[in-house]
Amino acid sequence: MPPVNLSKDVKEVLDFMPGKKTEDKIINLIIDSLIFKLRECEEKIMELEAKYGMTFEEFKESWNAEKLADKYAHRVERDYMEWEGFQMEKKRWLSTLKDFKVSTSKSRK
Repeated sequence: MPPVNLSKDVKEVLDFMPGKKTEDKIINLIIDSLIFKLRECEEKIMELEAKYGMTFEEFKESWNAEKLADKYAHRVERDYMEWEGFQMEKKRWLSTLKDFKVSTSKSRK
């Protein structure tokens, strides 16, 4: 990968980031960003769990078993799709975070 030229403003902000080398600082920023995305998904999932009083798997089982009273109401269908999307997104962010940590720990040795 070719070297990256950073503006003075970016360099000044990077000085506040943890890490000795610029690469370490950028790696830490990426990890923090991935964790932030993961927490965003978890927050949305918790909101839906609180709203329906169950996990997504329980909701999905109730959905498939026709146990939800308003199953075909627009808000319930929308919640199902969003909830399912947040579940998938959470898995993707978690997998990306794990893979990134493994790959960067190998390159840092």
